[in-house]
Amino acid sequence: MNEAYYHLGKVLKTIRENKGYSQQEISDSTMSRSNYTKLERDEINPNVVKYLAILDYMDMHHDEYSFILNDYSLNDKDNVFYLYKKMEQFPEITYVKKLIDAANDLLESRYDHLTKDVLNIAQAYYSLMKDHNLVAARKYAESTWERLKKLDKFYLSELHLLNGILYLFEVETVVSLTDRALKDLEKYYCFKEAEELRLSYLSHLSCILIAHEEYDLALKYIDQLITKSKNDSNALSFGAALVRQGLCLQGLDKEKESQESYELAIELFRVMDREDLVKLTKENPKLLYNPYGYVDVEIKPE
Repeated sequence: MNEAYYHLGKVLKTIRENKGYSQQEISDSTMSRSNYTKLERDEINPNVVKYLAILDYMDMHHDEYSFILNDYSLNDKDNVFYLYKKMEQFPEITYVKKLIDAANDLLESRYDHLTKDVLNIAQAYYSLMKDHNLVAARKYAESTWERLKKLDKFYLSELHLLNGILYLFEVETVVSLTDRALKDLEKYYCFKEAEELRLSYLSHLSCILIAHEEYDLALKYIDQLITKSKNDSNALSFGAALVRQGLCLQGLDKEKESQESYELAIELFRVMDREDLVKLTKENPKLLYNPYGYVDVEIKPE
């Protein structure tokens, strides 16, 4: 157990006092006043039901409380998964290396399924971006899929993992898995994390479809990505989607429309003061926020 949790009651007391609540208000219908006093002294620990009820009376969710309990920082496992989620939509090689180091550090102290899966996915991305080796990347990804495919249902953490290994499958399966994931994510309509994950799925799928020259189908998902990016005011995602739109239109020999998409993306990137993205859009748009840009994703797994 994280050492911070041994001071659960002490931190609850601090939060309660800062919010101006009495012990009676927080313990009401949860536990006796005397037991709640013992809890704040760290003499006893509540069961899960009482713990969640206390947080409800405190007007606080578990994630925030855990963050405060850990001195306003993430614990090692949460930090690894946080880094992974931040990487999902736009992987970058130095960031991926940072994630690999963080996952390895945690696994040296204890084994954890989720962290091991994240490490496999990060190592796969590193192989894609550094060595341009899809075969090696798929070997890492297969290890994660071996665990995921045995599960009866995917929740948010599993949907994050699946998103990172889509290139492992044939294109028809990628589309099917993405459609299923997007449908499952609709259930999490009030979660910002789910909205960001939807963008990432659409981004990854569009890259894969473009690599397979499935331009018409790719445009269908890019339209969703453009709409979602605009609704979420996500300028980077919107710009990348416009570039993908341009690639598809170029592949369909619609040069004029393609150039219009590129020019709109360039205009957006310039407003954001991202000359690096302007340059990439002009010189090699395929590589813009595309972890598969350097490899042939049509290579079949061994």
